[in-house]
Amino acid sequence: MKTISRISAVVMSLAMMVSLAACGTDKKDGNVSPSDDASNLSTVSTQVRFGALYGPTGVSLAKLASQKATIAEPYSDGKNIYSNSYAADYAEEPTQMVAKISSGDVDVACVPTNLAAKLYKVTGGNIKVAAVSTLGVLYMIDTSGEVKSVADLKGKTIYAPSGVQGSNPEYILNFVIEKNGLDDVKVSYEYSVDELTAKIVSGDVQTIMVPEPKATAIKGQLKKAEKEFSVTDIQAEWNKVCDTPIAQGVVIVRTDWLKDNEGAFRTFLNDFAASSDAAINDIDNTVSAVVELGVIPNEALAKQAIPNCNIVSVTGEDMKKSVAGFIDVLLNADPQSVGGSAPDDEFYYVG
Repeated sequence: MKTISRISAVVMSLAMMVSLAACGTDKKDGNVSPSDDASNLSTVSTQVRFGALYGPTGVSLAKLASQKATIAEPYSDGKNIYSNSYAADYAEEPTQMVAKISSGDVDVACVPTNLAAKLYKVTGGNIKVAAVSTLGVLYMIDTSGEVKSVADLKGKTIYAPSGVQGSNPEYILNFVIEKNGLDDVKVSYEYSVDELTAKIVSGDVQTIMVPEPKATAIKGQLKKAEKEFSVTDIQAEWNKVCDTPIAQGVVIVRTDWLKDNEGAFRTFLNDFAASSDAAINDIDNTVSAVVELGVIPNEALAKQAIPNCNIVSVTGEDMKKSVAGFIDVLLNADPQSVGGSAPDDEFYYVG
């Protein structure tokens, strides 16, 4: 695998993949082309219930959640055109989304990658991963003037929100610390993200790691308090020590639902790509949508934070390669992070 030194390079290359995929509208790829005779095709309408977490995954789905209907080329199998309506269900915590997908309350969901691997085992294979949705959303903020990279953490304490312990951010942070050869760094998860915000502004703590959009909100508060600070992109730190990009968030689908609704799901993947593209390239409308949905609390914060969320839509074999590589890294770092072993090939939906 080619070494990628900066996350921007990863985002650019994956965005190109998405763009090229979106251009393929001939019948061979299952999308409706101008030459299709629509009068000979039946329309199959399906309501797809999708779930997402407040934050970056909610941004990816904002256009779909707002418009509630197919926004891209519908999938066609040569006999039917599959056109969807959408019902969005947002949750604060990954555990809430686990309950929704496990109970069948949602058909499709955006979740952290390690959680998807665990769910695959817990549900006996009743979920598949179908797309990468985010490439990493973690940032380190320091007010001591001494920490401008992970290597500068030697002998120091870094604080992360209690809510991320046991999930991707913890494993990502541990990995980059270990790969920098730092065995004297203490990581504390004793405070909530709101408590960390207050403590770094007051000076009670000096170095924290938080995800977007909280990272942008904290930077804003530090500026108001006229405090000097530095920001370190954890994704860039990861890429210094690992050839595999951070496939931090993925789209999963319930296998039992997929069996009877594959055409609808293929249309969803087209719509997801279009919704993700809108989040990247139609920032003003995306900002309005995420604020209206409550995904990010205000427009000023959303406008600054969204470009740092590394939103993508990567499917097919490229998705499988990225997710499998990231899971292997997590497995080697901490087997329990992905449920003890890597999922088999049935875990992946490549279309």
